[in-house]
Amino acid sequence: MKRRGIPVYEDKVYTFDPRLSRYCATLDFTAMEDSKFDICVIGGGLWGSAAARYISQRDHIKVCLIGPKEPGVDEYQNANVLGSHYDEGRIACQFEQPGTIWPVLTHRSICSFRHLETLSGINFFSEVGSLICREEGSNFCEDVEKLSQELGFDITICTAKELNHLFPAVKTRPFRKYWYAKNSSGYISPRSLISAQQKVAASQGCRIVTDTVLTVNETLRMGQKVIYVRTKTGQEMYANKVLLCTGAFTNFYDILPESMKLDLVPCSEMVVKVEIESKIAEDKFGDLPPLLCENGVSPDLCDFYLLPPIKYPNGKVYFKLGHGEDFCVGLHTLEDIRSWYCNKGNAWLGQILVKLFNSAIDVKATSIEYDAGVTAHTPNDCPYCGMLTPNLGVLVGGNGSGAGSSDELGKMGAQMIIKGEWDHDLDEQLFKPQLRR
Repeated sequence: MKRRGIPVYEDKVYTFDPRLSRYCATLDFTAMEDSKFDICVIGGGLWGSAAARYISQRDHIKVCLIGPKEPGVDEYQNANVLGSHYDEGRIACQFEQPGTIWPVLTHRSICSFRHLETLSGINFFSEVGSLICREEGSNFCEDVEKLSQELGFDITICTAKELNHLFPAVKTRPFRKYWYAKNSSGYISPRSLISAQQKVAASQGCRIVTDTVLTVNETLRMGQKVIYVRTKTGQEMYANKVLLCTGAFTNFYDILPESMKLDLVPCSEMVVKVEIESKIAEDKFGDLPPLLCENGVSPDLCDFYLLPPIKYPNGKVYFKLGHGEDFCVGLHTLEDIRSWYCNKGNAWLGQILVKLFNSAIDVKATSIEYDAGVTAHTPNDCPYCGMLTPNLGVLVGGNGSGAGSSDELGKMGAQMIIKGEWDHDLDEQLFKPQLRR
C-alpha cells in the first residue's frame, strides 16, 4: 500500500532519512508509552541477563530484557532461537587458557558469584576446584604459576602418582602433570545463574519480556534516532539504546543490517552425558573437580573437558564430557544451526566422546545420551564488546569460554551501553567488534 508515494505498513508512515540512506518509520509513540525504554537488552542468556542486572542497578534508567524461554520437548523442533545454556554444568576455571584475557574475566566473575547468590537466594556455583592435565615439557606450568600469582589463587602441581591418591577414580597417564586448584573454581548451573541474574534485575525494576526478537531497526522519533524492536509474537518496543547479547544468532534474522554483520562464526559443539547411579556418584566421586585434559595421545583422544556427576532436573545424575576445538565445525546458515541443535549432534562424534570418557574415568554407565550446542567464535578469540552506532552495542562471541566469565562480561557490556562508549579498565582494542568482509 502507498500513500502519496510514501510506503505505509501497519499504520506506520515511512519517510526517507538521508543519514541512514533508507526509509525509516515514524511511529505513533503516544500510544506506546508502556513500551518505551532507555535501554533494551536483547538476548536472555548468561551475558544478556548479567548485563540487564547491572544496567538496572542504575537509578532513573528504564530497561527491559527480551529473550525466549527454554523450549519444551514438543517445542524444540520449531523454536526460532535455541541456546546452549539449557544445562546444569559449565566449568568456571580461572587458570584455563593462561596468556589470554579469559582468566581475568573468569576470575572477576567467580569473585562476584557468592554476592549474587546472596542477593538472589539462588545457589548456582559449586566451588569444588578444578584440575588441568597437560603433557610434560610445555610452558604451561610457568604460565599458570604466573597467573596464580597475579590473580591470587593457590595451585598444586601433581604427578600422575600423586593425583591417584587425591582422586583414585581418575585414570592417569605417565609423563603427564596435573595442576589442581582446590578453591576459587568449579562449575556453575547456567539455568540457575540466569534465574539469579534475572530475579535480581526484576527486583531492581527491569522488565523481563519472554519472547524472541526478530527485527531491530533504527527509526526516527521527532527527528531523533531511536531503535524499534519487534518480536515473534508481534510485540513492539523502542529504546534509546539497544545492547545485542544474541550469541550465535547475531547475524541472522533482521537484527543487524547487512553493512553491520559481524565477523562471527557459529561453531558446532557436542557433549556426551553419562548417567551413573546417584549412590555411586556420592560415594566415589563426591569430591571430584572438573577436569580439562589438553593434548591427547592419538587423533581420537583429543582435548576434552569433563564435569563431575551433576543431578539434572529429571532426577538423573550425569557426568558430562565435551570436546575441544578439534571437532568444531562452522555453521554458516540458520538452518545449519537449528539442524545441529535439533539432531543432538551426530553419532560418530558421540562415539569418540564416549571413548574419551572411558579413557578418563572408571565407572559403569547406566545410560548414555548425546546433546549439542553452538558457540560463537571471533577472529582473535576475544569477545566482542563495542558500539556499532551511537545507539546500538553488541556483546557477543564467547569462543567456548563465555559461561564462567559471564558476570564480568555482562558488567562490561552494561557500562558500555549506559555511557555509549567504552567504560572499562581492560584494553578496549581486545574487545573491538570486527565487521564481516
